[in-house]
Amino acid sequence: MLEQLRKSGASIAIYLIFGLLIIIFVINFAPNAGSGQGGGCMPGGTTRLSVNGAKVNETSFQVAYAANKYSGRQKVYAALEMLIRRELLAQAASEAGLRVTKGVVEEEMKKGTFFYAGFRIPDYAIEPMGGPAFVAEHSFFDVDKDDGETFFNTGKFKGWVNSLNVSVGAYYDEQTRAMQAALMAELISDSVRVSRDEAKADWLFANNTVHYDTVTFSPSAYRDAMRLTDADVTRFLASHEADVKKKYTDEERTYKATKPAYKLRMIKIDIAKAEPKPAAPTTPPTPETPAPVPGTGSGSAAAAAGSGSASPINVVTDPKSGLTVTQGPTVKVDEKKPEAPPAGGPKLPTGDEAKAKLEAARVSIAANKQKFADVAKTLSTDEQTKYNGGLVGWKPVENAGLGDQAINDAVKALKPGEMTAVIVGENAAYLVVAEEKREGDLSFDQVKATLGAEMALEVWSQEAAKRAALAAFEESRKGNAKNLSDMFGKGVNMEEQKRQMEEMIQQQMNQQQGAVETTPAKDIPASWQAGSDQAVPAAGGSAGSGSAAPAAAGSGAGSAAPAAPAPAATPAPAAPVALAPSADVLPQFGEVKKPKAIPYTGIQRQKDMPGLEGVDDASATLFDQLKVGMLGPKVYDTPEGYVLLQLMEKKAPVEADFEKVAETEIARLRAIRGRMAVEAWLKGRCEALAKDGKIKPSDIVNETDDAGQPLPQVYKPCMSFR
Repeated sequence: MLEQLRKSGASIAIYLIFGLLIIIFVINFAPNAGSGQGGGCMPGGTTRLSVNGAKVNETSFQVAYAANKYSGRQKVYAALEMLIRRELLAQAASEAGLRVTKGVVEEEMKKGTFFYAGFRIPDYAIEPMGGPAFVAEHSFFDVDKDDGETFFNTGKFKGWVNSLNVSVGAYYDEQTRAMQAALMAELISDSVRVSRDEAKADWLFANNTVHYDTVTFSPSAYRDAMRLTDADVTRFLASHEADVKKKYTDEERTYKATKPAYKLRMIKIDIAKAEPKPAAPTTPPTPETPAPVPGTGSGSAAAAAGSGSASPINVVTDPKSGLTVTQGPTVKVDEKKPEAPPAGGPKLPTGDEAKAKLEAARVSIAANKQKFADVAKTLSTDEQTKYNGGLVGWKPVENAGLGDQAINDAVKALKPGEMTAVIVGENAAYLVVAEEKREGDLSFDQVKATLGAEMALEVWSQEAAKRAALAAFEESRKGNAKNLSDMFGKGVNMEEQKRQMEEMIQQQMNQQQGAVETTPAKDIPASWQAGSDQAVPAAGGSAGSGSAAPAAAGSGAGSAAPAAPAPAATPAPAAPVALAPSADVLPQFGEVKKPKAIPYTGIQRQKDMPGLEGVDDASATLFDQLKVGMLGPKVYDTPEGYVLLQLMEKKAPVEADFEKVAETEIARLRAIRGRMAVEAWLKGRCEALAKDGKIKPSDIVNETDDAGQPLPQVYKPCMSFR
């Protein structure tokens, strides 16, 4: 049962925590939020939704629409889904005899608690993805400066409600219905139970983590750096012709009735940017042109850093909400000046100089003194095409897609064998030739060179990345082993930063709400016991062949076991040779940026370990096989590329420490299970009613194309449930 809970928790708990809290829980308490400016109210009689016979009016929709953070059609769908959830719970509450009065709602709101879609919202809201917190007290409450006591400000509250285009009375009715739904949700949530053993097993799992580094050799980096020539393509076709023919057969329909296309070659010369115009001379102030007021002129210390101008700061009062608003300073930033070329780098020619070079080359090519491809190899600065004689490939005559529209227009006017005039753009000068033209049904012989080039880029970039990874793997295991971060340098893990930010947001929300922290469980066997993994060793120890020197031990947080001296590092278990280089002779490559060692910290055991997605044995390797400091036993083939691995740290909880946090952990796990129970109840009830046609949105979900013709309906009731 616990294992099933964890497997469900991996998807449902994450959805609840970072889905509901962002999509459902977020209410914009700021004045004039959601539905524009101004007061007044919308008519409440229009039915926007019918749920099991109960009609949801325009007022309800308006509140739900303003309260979610989506945009466009998604904002409409989210509002409908939230109203469906509210109605399902409220109807069940009525059947269970739960009643709510306006007076009870008023008292709750004066305490700073609001209700939305079946959830009790505390006196704050968090913007998505770590945006600034907006505390409801700042909108609806006045604070006594002497003792800090807060008082509900009815005027401010009415101003905010009016900004939703609903009346205050209608909003109280909405809150009454929403509170009734919330009570039912809490009744369902409170019915779940969690045993001490379940909470303990989950806590042991959550605190059993590893820190490891990966270095990924990405095929895309080698694809971009590949200098593929016609000779390379010919060689590829000779050894991979069967694969190329299969690709043609699979895609043959795309080569039927093709539109006219040219085989293009291009010479491109990058040019220097034009020098910025000199600043206008300054004139001394006169009575007619007084000097600027300090703090408002360009370069003033009162302005933002950098050049610009700033308007004075104004303080105004919103007539509707009564809130004081600070406006300004408004900073106008001067246009960015062109950057100077890097010191010591090659000096780029001006547009006129590049044009002169290409004009001379054009005359020479037209006189058959030089071939276009040979000139491109020596003159072009485009790294992607120059090594193959400027070959761009087959491009549609109507729109060659070469970036600058002037080039595309010039190509469109060509005939086979003709060159464009020299075209000078903002950043480069161009000369293009159309060598051949084709259209209609294309045979294999007509397209095999194009297909061969496409496949060569794909196959050989994979092969180059694999060879680089294998070479680095062997190098890392020679002599005095080193950490991957020492060999490749430390990189930044953007996903790790995002995860840490989400955890920080969740902790802040829990602290303000008084809720327990909810950590999603993973699909890990419940039989894991503390002490089965190596504790964090101290720095030091000799590095054996095939392993890296042990990483310095970090201070164990929470209940991590104390560090113990590590035995001499030994090589990782020998792995079967899963990867081997092919016999292909690869083309030339330009400079490939060296990959960095990306850290993954505090990672729990899971099926797809971050950075090692798709590697079936990654979890077992990190938790059960490797000791701290050891390299992975092989190069791992992942969707992102070929990966080297090194285990840097392990943290294991001390089983006895659970007693210190037992009650908190039981409450935390119960909160997760409670939310899962509510979600499961809602999903089952919603899908059953939708199947019977008892959930009916109005024509607000209908869409039409530009001609006014109806489009297939995208919205489906219950679509928010996973």
